[in-house]
Amino acid sequence: MLTAIRNKQKLKYSLYLGREPIYELDEDGNKIVEFVDEEGNIYYKETGSYTSAWSEPVEFFANISQSGGEAEAREYGLSNEDFDAVMVSIKGYVPLVIGSLIWHNSEVLYEDEENTDVDEKSADYKVLRVLESLNMTKYLLKSVAK
Repeated sequence: MLTAIRNKQKLKYSLYLGREPIYELDEDGNKIVEFVDEEGNIYYKETGSYTSAWSEPVEFFANISQSGGEAEAREYGLSNEDFDAVMVSIKGYVPLVIGSLIWHNSEVLYEDEENTDVDEKSADYKVLRVLESLNMTKYLLKSVAK
């Protein structure tokens, strides 16, 4: 009953892919080539800083509700103050892991004009904990600071 179709809401998720280096750019916004090896591979000059890489957001449906109850109550070792929402889906329906981004009420924004670099600050929630039962998966979500 927790995953009744009429209670599901349209959401989007994005998975963390890892860190990507930030490259130095010339006046025109192009990456500066550091060198080309014997096989023709191009290596660009890095700034030494990194940014997070996220998968393309995927639409899905799940039940989501704001956390509530007493601040003293502890669920799975977390106080209700530690998470802001709870999402429930059928077990195995979405491949979410700790750190995945969820868009609930906001639109997905991108950091570039080609719409390839997801702006993680545009997400509504980040997955804090994943709890599986026999038929369902429960996700404890933390709001993303905007």
